Amino acid sequence: MGSPASIDTSGLRNLTDPALEQIVAKLEAGERLDRVDGLAILNSQDLIGVGRLANAVKEMRSGPYAFFVLNRQINPTNICVISCKFCDFAAKAGDDDAYEMTMGEILEKVREPIHEVHLVGGLHPTWPFEYYEEMLRAIRRANPTVQIKAFTAVEIEFFSKLAKISIEDVLNRLVAAGLDTMPGGGAEVFSDRVHDALYREKMGAEQWLEIHRIAHSKGIPTNATLLYGHIETHEERVEHLMLLRDLQDETGGFLSFIPLEFQLGYTNLVARQASALDGLKTIAASRLLLDNFPHIKAYWVMLGEETASMALQWGADDLDGTIGEEKIARAALASSPLGLTAHNMLKLMREAGRVPVQRDARYRALTLFPPPPSPTHWSQRGARDVTAMIPSKIDPMIADTGAVSLENEELYSWDLAGISPDQLAERGTLARGDALAAYDATGASLPTVPPAIAESEASR
Repeated sequence: MGSPASIDTSGLRNLTDPALEQIVAKLEAGERLDRVDGLAILNSQDLIGVGRLANAVKEMRSGPYAFFVLNRQINPTNICVISCKFCDFAAKAGDDDAYEMTMGEILEKVREPIHEVHLVGGLHPTWPFEYYEEMLRAIRRANPTVQIKAFTAVEIEFFSKLAKISIEDVLNRLVAAGLDTMPGGGAEVFSDRVHDALYREKMGAEQWLEIHRIAHSKGIPTNATLLYGHIETHEERVEHLMLLRDLQDETGGFLSFIPLEFQLGYTNLVARQASALDGLKTIAASRLLLDNFPHIKAYWVMLGEETASMALQWGADDLDGTIGEEKIARAALASSPLGLTAHNMLKLMREAGRVPVQRDARYRALTLFPPPPSPTHWSQRGARDVTAMIPSKIDPMIADTGAVSLENEELYSWDLAGISPDQLAERGTLARGDALAAYDATGASLPTVPPAIAESEASR
């Protein structure tokens, strides 16, 4: 799924930063970038040049496509036994803002049209490990086809201590209960200095990497993250990326990397939030250094919609998903919406010049969304087409009737780079009607867990 490869650098000329010229020479030769290169990218004042470099690598890996998943994030509780200085989400039992979702409430969020459930939360002091196993089983019973991405490495270690069993046994039991993949949260920054200053009670780099190593050895794909924009240095960001690259060389088990922009919230750790420019350079550095990672995500929840859309031209090729209701960044006063409609997701991708592809949690390509018959945004219209009207019966925010199903093709995201959108459309099957209407619908038109199932599961 990933290895250093030479790319087409014919368009990478007229760079204003000499350090970037040296990176171009390495890319042309198929050489890996090193720590010095990573720092050069983060410190460069040639933002456009940095973006062009990262975009060339992105195009080589995934062509014109950008990916997303119809998903639902569920945070079962914010009650947590540890306290991290950067976290506004966690609460202690008895706090006014502490909450615990019932099994019925969890199942009510497992809606029929989704392909992924993303399950992460606090380290609850009294819930037994068996309760988390049953949570996965209940989700699987309520929605047998949904893929479950659940529990960070921090939670896995906590379960091991709760149940007094090994990490291997924890993962075996979770897979038996329905686990498909693992998220990448809890990594924060692989720096002893930052760890001691901000999250001393939480695991450090060695333990996080080891748990993901074990997961990969069991065939469990995972993601990886970096929390940036607080007290970390550029050197620490680069070191974090290099440690992830080393583990990916060893296991090949990471599906994607997600830079997470620190949200100021009420922590007062820093005076101001990381800029959009810093975010774009961090994403570009990630794409250029992590030459063995299939995907780099622009996580719109923390970046904001506009910056995330821009990032699709700075090395990112994935916007994550529709989310539904994310509480962790919201607790830190993130200004992004609680969730995005699937049609808004398409809009962000198309405005970045990308061809949207709906995927599942393991990056199997499910649906291609070719360009619509009429432009949906002023930036997509030519000089003589400024006043062009969209056909009256096609509202681009509601309907997308040209979708092509790829579910019978067994294609994964990394298979698409050499296939043009037209060729891909020919291999698929034209979907009838609006392929996303069921997800974006509201009220009774959106299937939910039948009441009988919810009541039954709530009593378990």
